[in-house]
Order: sequence, then C-alpha cells, then structure tokens
Amino acid sequence: MAYNILYYGDYCQASPATLDGYFKTIIQYAQPDLLSCEKIVAFNPTPGSTGNLADEITNSVLNQAFPNQYAYATVTNASFGKAMSVLFYNKQKLTFVKTETLVANVSDFNLYKLYYNDVNLSITRDTTFLYVVVNHTQSGSPSTTRDQQVTLEMQALRTKFAYFPNLINMGDFNTASSFEAGYLSVISNIDSSTMMSDPPYNPDNKFQYPGNWDITPYLVAPYLTTTTRFSASIPNSCGTSGGAKSWFDHIFISPWLINNANYIQYLPNSYQTIGNDGNRLGVDINSTSPVANTSAPANVINALFQMSNKYPVSLKLIVKANRSANSFTDPVERN
Repeated sequence: MAYNILYYGDYCQASPATLDGYFKTIIQYAQPDLLSCEKIVAFNPTPGSTGNLADEITNSVLNQAFPNQYAYATVTNASFGKAMSVLFYNKQKLTFVKTETLVANVSDFNLYKLYYNDVNLSITRDTTFLYVVVNHTQSGSPSTTRDQQVTLEMQALRTKFAYFPNLINMGDFNTASSFEAGYLSVISNIDSSTMMSDPPYNPDNKFQYPGNWDITPYLVAPYLTTTTRFSASIPNSCGTSGGAKSWFDHIFISPWLINNANYIQYLPNSYQTIGNDGNRLGVDINSTSPVANTSAPANVINALFQMSNKYPVSLKLIVKANRSANSFTDPVERN
C-alpha cells in the first residue's frame, strides 16, 4: 500500500495523536504487509529520537492495530527535503536488508531490499528477495522536475540491475498523464526486462494507453487518487480540493512479478484505490451524492477523509514457499 499522508506531523490538519486514530482504522481495514508513507514532515531519523515520526507511526498506529507486527526500514533525508518517505513492513513476513538512496533531488528516492521469511530458508538457503522503490515527486506544472526525478531514478535502477528482480516502484508520482517523460521512463525501455507495468494497464488490461487523467478523469474514475475532499477548507485547509480528479499515485511492478518468475506474483485484478468506488469524481469520499460510498465500512471512509487528501493505492502479491532451492538467479547489484 502506498499512501501520501499529507504533511503528517506539521499540525496543519491535526496533531499526530489525533490523526493516529484515523490512521489505525485505515490500517486495520487494509492490513498492508508493505506500507510506503509519503509526505511526512522532515524529522530526525535516528530511532528513538525525539519527534521521530516513523517511531510514532510504528508504535501508535501500526503496532496498535496489529501488536508487535511492524517495523520500518532505515530512513534517509540526503536531499534535506522538507518532507520524507518511510517504508514500513510486516516483520513477521519480511526481513529488512538495506536502504540505498538512488537519487536525492528535492526528495530522497530510495531502494529498499527485503526478503521473505520462508519457513524453509534455513534448509534451502535460497532467499526470495523483494526490492521496493518509494517515490514522492515534485507536484505542479510544468512536469520538468518530476520528470527528471523519476528518469534519474529509473536510470539508476537500470544501471544497478541488468534485468529487474522482484521489484515494486510505488508512491505519489504526481503524474497528470501517461505522456509525461517521468512516467514513460518507468513503463518504456528498449529492454523489456527493465520495463515496469502499471497493473490496471498491464497485465489487467482495464485501459489502453495513452491516458490523460487530468483531462478525462471519468475514464479512470475508480483509480483516481486526488483528492478525497471537495472543499479547500473542510475538514481543514491543508492539501488540494476538488474531489477525485486525477491519478497521481501508482504501484508499478516488474516483469518477474507479472510472470511469477521467482516465487512472488502479482494477483491479477487486485490493484485498487482504497475507498474509491468509482463515483467520487468531483465529490468528497464520504459524500452521499451521487450515491453513498459503500466500498469500505463507513468508519474507514470517514478516516480516509480526515487523514489525507490522497487516496491510498494497494495491490496483492502471492508468495510461494521455496521448497526446492531452485530459483532464477537474482541480478547482480552493480554499484
């Protein structure tokens, strides 16, 4: 699950303590094993330090919802940005290996390496790795800065890997259309082994390119992520208004995840924008017009309205136990 949590920590919306209750409700419903949170107010990333918002979310949200289940990957702010991203994970299912900053340009674009806690690992010694990139690009027009950010990130990934392993690239890309150079750098490449896919387009085939989500949002209504709120002042004056009107947040997946190449596979048609029933175009997430939103329980819909102006996006992965110690070779990580 990827979720822009709208300057969590700056008190513009509310105190973290107030928001934590809403966030906990969302987590109890979504139950993510991997959670990227974008647009957290910059904080001292040292674990246990005063004001560490990764600790706050882990202790007061995630592990309140599911005790002793979550941890977070090493946090960075090499770009000295005013907002940071954090990757949280279910430590009962995954073990964190390392964080590597691919690009530090306004925000940090990090590559996280984890592996699946396979019950057979002590016998097979054949590790199933999963790599995750978390994005929060520059918003607004023109798209020059975010195009550069994502293009540099993808260049770094293609330099690092001759072919992509089990790899997810997720977060808030701020993309207005599939024409943008940053978006194209993710889904297009001469070498198909380093192309990534936006699941509703491929492999689910719900849509065909090109897509201009700002101009024709009604064509992708169930997948719009900006915004959960119609008003610029209700429930607060933070973030953007106008109701669902564009598709900024995505989760891209590598060919291995589509093709079940190495023990992890994307579950077809599992990609969703949580809380968007396809009837939110230009209205609040909790509006009863044109119809009441029953895509999630009412308390979850209300929590999404209060928590952020962004809808979270999610997908499901099927993980198969490795009993044979027989797997494709992960690509060498080049420096």
